Amino acid sequence: MHSVFWTPRFAAVYFLAALAAFVLFTAIGSNMAIVAPLILTLIGLGIAVLIRHGRTRR
Repeated sequence: MHSVFWTPRFAAVYFLAALAAFVLFTAIGSNMAIVAPLILTLIGLGIAVLIRHGRTRR
C-alpha cells in the first residue's frame, strides 16, 4: 500500500464509478437530478485523492 502507484488507481476507481453511474442512469432514463450529487461526489473524491497524492509525494 506504500507504493506510488496505488493512489492513481484509487482515483481511477472513483472516476469509473462516476462514469458507470452516469451511463446506468442515462440508460434507464432516470432524472439526472437524482444521480448528479453522487456523480459530483465521486468525481470530487477522485480529485481529492489525486491532490493529496501530489502533496504527500513531495
